[in-house]
Amino acid sequence: MYFVGGQSARMGSLVVGFGLIVGAAFLRAGGQIGKHLPFVVLTGSYFILLAMLTRFQDHAIWYDRQQQIFTVVCLVLFWVGYILAREKRHDFVSANQLSLVGLGVLALLCLVRFLGYVKLISFEGSARGFGDTTLNPVGVAFANTCLGLVFLMLAMLNKNLLRKALYLLVAFAAVFVVFSSASRGAIIWGSLAMVFFCVLNRHRGYLTGRSLVVTLLSMALLLPGLVVLYQSNYAITERLDILIDRFTQMFDLFRKYGGDSDQSVSARQYAWSSYLSTIDQWIIFGEKRQYGYPHNQWLEIFVKFGLLGTPMFLMSIILFFKISWSALREKLNPDVEFSIITTLFMFGYLSSMTSLSLQVNRVMWLGFGYLLGFYLQRSKRQNRV
Repeated sequence: MYFVGGQSARMGSLVVGFGLIVGAAFLRAGGQIGKHLPFVVLTGSYFILLAMLTRFQDHAIWYDRQQQIFTVVCLVLFWVGYILAREKRHDFVSANQLSLVGLGVLALLCLVRFLGYVKLISFEGSARGFGDTTLNPVGVAFANTCLGLVFLMLAMLNKNLLRKALYLLVAFAAVFVVFSSASRGAIIWGSLAMVFFCVLNRHRGYLTGRSLVVTLLSMALLLPGLVVLYQSNYAITERLDILIDRFTQMFDLFRKYGGDSDQSVSARQYAWSSYLSTIDQWIIFGEKRQYGYPHNQWLEIFVKFGLLGTPMFLMSIILFFKISWSALREKLNPDVEFSIITTLFMFGYLSSMTSLSLQVNRVMWLGFGYLLGFYLQRSKRQNRV
């Protein structure tokens, strides 16, 4: 949207998307929204406690209004996800809604416009950058992997051949944008998230032989478009070479052939070692004047909040392992909503182990709330039986 209507369109799309999710929770809960107030008060009080701690420790977030807004957004999405799961309905979930076609066309136009911009700035030798300090390659990769995952899942869950082809085209266009960022994490964790989706839905008819044939036919329909898109944009090829080179450096580093040639991996290893070697300085109340982030969610929780972060840490690992176990061992028969939210959560969660601070990983917080609500609601139903 940034390349279609500028900064106002970019921020407007974020506000509209956030408003739609919040609105969905209120519509679903209806007059029962008030019964979730105790949960909001309890978790909100814990959040205020953590906020007071970071203020006392003089964390840099208190001097950055944007990061403060992101933090509040994550908290609200946590509440919204919880309400959506606790008030779950099964009378409307579909991957065949006409509105999704319109969103697919809009997304495709925006992605093509973005790829055109990448081609334009390739003359400036921008390497992984996008000529704008607000467009971090990791952030661009993360957002477009989320977009690509959503439309790839919609394609797999849709039985209409033409719509499946459209959604696949959007997904592949988003993948091209991810390639243009030369971001390894998004590709690795996005691929594992799709593996999770396939395992989660292994009991459904989405992955049958017939579904596979329809998917292959859809890919055949969109193949000419992908070829044209790829051949007409040499910048994609250039950045794909950068991506391949970065993967090669990473493998060489792990094999101890390349020394510290991979600055990204080496920097993370250094940060983790540095924090772990000074654990006595932050484990109780968190790091004094904390301003960066350790590129690891579990470590970041304790670096920011010390032992007061323990409830958050326990929620994190319990929900992650519960949904992983459920996907592997249970026959969940998930609908479209559950599949999309939990798959995005898995991508966000895995990404948080190597990148992204807590306050910018919005899909992870939506997933935390949704899974917490889902398991509490399921436990409530089982107790009734």
